[in-house]
Amino acid sequence: MQKMIDDSSDDENLVLDDVQTLHVATPLLHAPNMSLKLSCNIFYKMENIQPSGSVKMRGIGNFCYQAVQTRGTDIQLVCGSTVNTVLAVSYCARQLGVEALIVVPKTTKERICDTIRGDGSQLILYGEDWSSSEAHARKLVRRNGIYVPSADHEHLWQGYSTIIQELKAQLHDEPPAAIICPVGGGGLLNGVIMGLQDAGWKQVPVIAVETHGSNAFQAAVVAGKLVTLPKTSTIASSLAAKSVSTKSLELSLAHPVVPFAVSDAMAADAVRLFAEDNKMLVEVAAGAGLSLCYTQIIRDILPSLSPSSDVVVLVTGGSDISLEQLDEYRRKYIHPPVVVKSGSEVFLKMDDSLTNVRDVNVDDPSSTDIHVALGQQ
Repeated sequence: MQKMIDDSSDDENLVLDDVQTLHVATPLLHAPNMSLKLSCNIFYKMENIQPSGSVKMRGIGNFCYQAVQTRGTDIQLVCGSTVNTVLAVSYCARQLGVEALIVVPKTTKERICDTIRGDGSQLILYGEDWSSSEAHARKLVRRNGIYVPSADHEHLWQGYSTIIQELKAQLHDEPPAAIICPVGGGGLLNGVIMGLQDAGWKQVPVIAVETHGSNAFQAAVVAGKLVTLPKTSTIASSLAAKSVSTKSLELSLAHPVVPFAVSDAMAADAVRLFAEDNKMLVEVAAGAGLSLCYTQIIRDILPSLSPSSDVVVLVTGGSDISLEQLDEYRRKYIHPPVVVKSGSEVFLKMDDSLTNVRDVNVDDPSSTDIHVALGQQ
């Protein structure tokens, strides 16, 4: 039976302690059709409605606010790290009345550049990818400058932890069975785990979802130490991190976390299905988490789910999406094979059950789908 929840987004209903509120409190929406399909209560935490377009608003908002509190408004915020991060920094600078210097790759879409310029930020186009842009941006930090990181800072984590404070109120202090959280550099994951620990929800598992071509957290957990991937290969640009923060690995040892990787195709197809079901566009990074529900893999991860269980999916939003991209996903990725990775094991969904790839005939022509999904072809 569906539980009654409070989906209010009024900040006055929430206790946010010393954390600023440049972000907005977001609704927790019950997904009735998905819940019926999975025989449990699926809830979407709608971070896609944040002012900057993504959950980054929480972490970046708190970081920028704390910077102003400490050093005043005679500062310059500098950033060149991923599209959702720079959009959040640009928005925060405008709201706080401070200067911002934003560096983005030369290939950045014009609509993103227009948004940044519209915020009044100084925009520099440099390099062919975000690694080059970030390296250049860090060189431009002057005496009054503050570089805004994408994932690795306690003020970011503190901002993200407000998600759990809201969930406590919206779920009436009833802990969910699990939280599905996309993972890139680990900032959001850190904040979610820290929030759960602070809330007394230490038993609530976090399903940490990456894509096969950017599974730095999963690799670190398997190795028991930080791992730097030689490269990333994924269309989920917000998850394309070669390594995660040290804090992420530390927290994974103190809290139940299930690292899980899905294919780009699964994530992209989930974006399409979510748009059809909810009339909203989210980027592929958000689709990675949603894909666990659309493929019903969440029931394989948590076989004990019951009709009274609540599963919260963090719909992280993101600006790396357009109608043109959605059309491309529909043509290229519709109904892809379900190939997932848990720990060091790879599984293929066959006949509504997961089969270890080692038990699949790799000489079978159909096994090509597995290699493609894992980025091996």
